[in-house]
Amino acid sequence: MIVKEFNEHVHTLAFQLPKEGKSCCGDSFYIKTTESFMICALADGLGSGEGANESSAAISSLVEQNYDEDVDVLMQLCNKELKDKRGATVSILKVDFHSKSFTYSSVGNIRFMLYGPSGAFIYPLPILGYLSGKPQKYRTQTYSYEIGSKFIIYTDGLVLPGIKALLNKGNSVEDLSRQLDIYTKKRTDDLTYIVGQLF
Repeated sequence: MIVKEFNEHVHTLAFQLPKEGKSCCGDSFYIKTTESFMICALADGLGSGEGANESSAAISSLVEQNYDEDVDVLMQLCNKELKDKRGATVSILKVDFHSKSFTYSSVGNIRFMLYGPSGAFIYPLPILGYLSGKPQKYRTQTYSYEIGSKFIIYTDGLVLPGIKALLNKGNSVEDLSRQLDIYTKKRTDDLTYIVGQLF
């Protein structure tokens, strides 16, 4: 499955495949762009199949209903939403086009990297664990970005060597996606990635 979302400020492309032999993907994502911001949420439900999908889809749905909220608030809401469910690793990215800044928070092994035209490389370290309704600490950070910066968010089903070089080489989100194609063939888990470029 491929989903594109874009406006004059950002181009994104999301790609998703279920685990080999499974009809249902345990990952879910939500992307929305407005004139002033973009929000992107990616969740990886624990395990695979329908139980994993129930947890991750609950995150996508919640962010869709509350996309105007700050990232900190959304992470707390997501944690509450997963009470009595299997649990999920969750990342939320919110980009403010006017201030040329983005806020990011993550719990679990979803990765995010942003590479700027000047060579600036931003890789916020996630907090270990997963959301399940239990008390949880969050690390929410805000950074500025350069026009032309490229980013990727991906679940652990995608194993990527040399991600910095990959982001540097890709000329567009479509080009980045083509370069990632070889790595999507070797998956042993649900796999989702979102690549984007900021203008």
